[in-house]
Amino acid sequence: MPASKKKIGLALGGGGARGIAHLGVLYILEKYAIPVDMISGTSIGALIAAMYAHDPDVRTISRKFFESQESPEYKALKLDRIARNARKESVFKHIKGSFANYYLHHSMGFLKRADSARFLETLLDGMSFDTLQIPCALVAANISKGTGASFTEGDLLKSVQASMSLPMWMEPVEIDGDLYVDGIGHDVVPTRSLREMGADTVIAVDVSLRETHPRVDNAIDVKYIADKMAVNRSIDLSLEYADIVIRPDTQGLMWYDFHRSPRLIRAGREAAELHIPGINKLL
Repeated sequence: MPASKKKIGLALGGGGARGIAHLGVLYILEKYAIPVDMISGTSIGALIAAMYAHDPDVRTISRKFFESQESPEYKALKLDRIARNARKESVFKHIKGSFANYYLHHSMGFLKRADSARFLETLLDGMSFDTLQIPCALVAANISKGTGASFTEGDLLKSVQASMSLPMWMEPVEIDGDLYVDGIGHDVVPTRSLREMGADTVIAVDVSLRETHPRVDNAIDVKYIADKMAVNRSIDLSLEYADIVIRPDTQGLMWYDFHRSPRLIRAGREAAELHIPGINKLL
């Protein structure tokens, strides 16, 4: 396929483990030689975006990504324990337990900044915005000022860490005196950042959870559903800036389902494959 004169931007959305589907999407874009001239990401999308911008070879970053899950730094995060509790709908889902209430009133999050930084160093060691081969924007939310941020320079590791710091679960990250949390508080699928960077065509990958709730039992359920609706509405507004929206089938999978990697990569591949004719038309 001849090189496109248009600048193509790829926006990778947040969604925890569901973001592994981004790797499947990248496999297909590489297979069909679809250029990625710039990339943006939120949460796990920010991590994959940064890794790909540094080394735009999906096989290399996939291998590194999965090997990191066997590292002592990853195991120190104890995500498996959190996942077990979440699957049992314990205090970690609705924060009903007195211990969880006490803990969260006396800390900034379950997972410590130092632990997440040590893990990210296994993936991003030696990388900086200056070493990136592809322009990259990493989106986070500034809770000190109530605004969003799109990092394109500065400390790469801290920018990724901030974008991934899911409120309550992970401690906020301090950058230049302000506290930042997961980009879910600002822009889950960061298409607008790509337009601001000069993208002519924007491909967005949305791995959000669109649940139905046939049963609602209490006020906590009502609050949870209302919050999810607000997030999904924000995502839909962002997707209006995209020319192509790829939605891998990740329904039924939660943010902690990292053990479902094969299914997630397959879902990314299958969804991206369906959009190749439309992408080629735009090019």
